[in-house]
Amino acid sequence: MSDSTLSISSMSYEKKDDVRILTSCLSKWFSNPKILNFVSPSMSYPFKIKQWINQSYSNQNKTLVLKLDNWIIGHLSIRMNNQTKSAHIFHLIIDPEQQQKGYGKKLISHAEKLITKNNLKKITINVLINNQIAKKFYEKNGFIITKGNKSGKIKMSKDLEKL
Repeated sequence: MSDSTLSISSMSYEKKDDVRILTSCLSKWFSNPKILNFVSPSMSYPFKIKQWINQSYSNQNKTLVLKLDNWIIGHLSIRMNNQTKSAHIFHLIIDPEQQQKGYGKKLISHAEKLITKNNLKKITINVLINNQIAKKFYEKNGFIITKGNKSGKIKMSKDLEKL
């Protein structure tokens, strides 16, 4: 499979065609309620794209998708804040059939380059306390736990000035 092509591109929840494509991918990935809960704890099962968009995509967030041979296998969104010089990464998901292959790291690396290009100095992310796989993944990628909170989430951050 060495002739596979990997690419990262932007998509927008404001474009009808993008929403149609994203709905198809996300609905398949979130057919497992546990995965939906880990990625977006405030979402109720079954997955509904309108609720997803209303909860998280009303302001100017950037969404990246990772494609393998033009097939979407990963999704990550970034909320950038120029005032605080920080970015918040959310909704990182890799197709369950494509996990453990380094694709999450590729998306995070690409997001970090984009965030750095925008002169932002810090990245934050929230992880559910019981999502040990995600916690270990982010720690391996340079994130540190900054605080836990009562809602069962851990806030993690990465300082980009040290890179």
